[in-house]
Amino acid sequence: MSARSVAARRIRTVAATAVVTAVAGTAFVPATAVAADKAGEHALRMTLGAPTPDAPLKRGGSTESMILTVANSSDKAQEFSAWMPGEPNGPSPVLKDSIVFDVTAVDAPATKSAIGHQDGFFQGLFFPASGNASSTFSVPAKTEFTWKVTVGLGASYPTNDGDFTLHAGRLVGDIDDAPARNTVVFKTDPQIKPGKLNQAWVRNDNAVARPGRRAGLLLETRADGPGEFPAELHRTVSAKGFRQGAGHPDFILEAKIDGKIVKLKESDESEWELPDLPKGFGAASGLAIIDLYLSLGEHSDIKKDTAVPLESLISMDDSGYFNAITTKVTAGPAKTTPSSPSATPSATPSTPASQSPSASATPSASESTSAATTTGGTTGGTTTTSATGSLANTGSGSGLYGSLAAVLLAVGGAAAWFGTRRRRTARV
Repeated sequence: MSARSVAARRIRTVAATAVVTAVAGTAFVPATAVAADKAGEHALRMTLGAPTPDAPLKRGGSTESMILTVANSSDKAQEFSAWMPGEPNGPSPVLKDSIVFDVTAVDAPATKSAIGHQDGFFQGLFFPASGNASSTFSVPAKTEFTWKVTVGLGASYPTNDGDFTLHAGRLVGDIDDAPARNTVVFKTDPQIKPGKLNQAWVRNDNAVARPGRRAGLLLETRADGPGEFPAELHRTVSAKGFRQGAGHPDFILEAKIDGKIVKLKESDESEWELPDLPKGFGAASGLAIIDLYLSLGEHSDIKKDTAVPLESLISMDDSGYFNAITTKVTAGPAKTTPSSPSATPSATPSTPASQSPSASATPSASESTSAATTTGGTTGGTTTTSATGSLANTGSGSGLYGSLAAVLLAVGGAAAWFGTRRRRTARV
């Protein structure tokens, strides 16, 4: 599964006046918005003007301003609320203080604005000062409201991200908010060609995961391009995609940390946290490799050899998951025939992992060299083959954030920043 589809699947948005749910490609929007779209006519028209002074934005530098207009051409007052999601061109999500954002009334009721984040992209919201984030504006018949929108880059805007794109879109109301008329791309200074964050699963044996029998894998992570990530990268491995009735697969995941195989504690059922990649991870950090081992506990109810999807997900700060890669590992019950090598348990029991492992995910130099050269060859007598699935990445041209924003804007948007979202559980 690609990073784009994982992030889209994990969006959970709830607003007080409109609900948009994007789950596995399905969206539900207010009936009034759907009816207006089918009719092809809208009572309100939204337009985001060109920025001034229209110069590249510097991190921690000056801001630019635009005029946002909402015009009511109908013969009756119209209610509406809007949001302004944005995304960087690059592999890194934006942190909470990465974007400067403000909306003030020019010819409109007094207005407040706020900033939120969801699944790696920025969300700006504005609403009547007399209400709250779920309040709507009422535009009188044959009248237009205007606001001044101010945008800048904070000093913490990621150095591995390039241009920043801002959209204006509806949350509630019969509004023509065509993206071509409501999208602004802010160039950044200095200009860069963003790289990507890449993950790959590599099988280092052909074993079937069983009670007392490990199936080994390598998880590789690397970054390319200029700059680096401004915060630690949190890594989650999940087998939640496994579905076999309502039983208990009793998965066990272990990792080699500081030369020892340790059992990882579940942060949630069939979900484990790996050691973080440190702040500043970038191309100069090289290839980060970690050995992982999947097996089954003695209480597993898996009755036959079955493919288990194993997913590696990356998040940063409160961004939610923004990069993912999936492979499949075969798991099954214990073999009972003496001639089967799969019936032999692991020779060395693993050491339980500490509550907060401080070890780096990057192995020693000798391990890094060995693991980095295993794909498609042999190292230390172990033949390796490529994992099922393709390399996952996000970065320049990936369209992850733009795709999500465009989908939500197309169906009416959602103020997800004050709704519910999946929060990270305590890391192991």
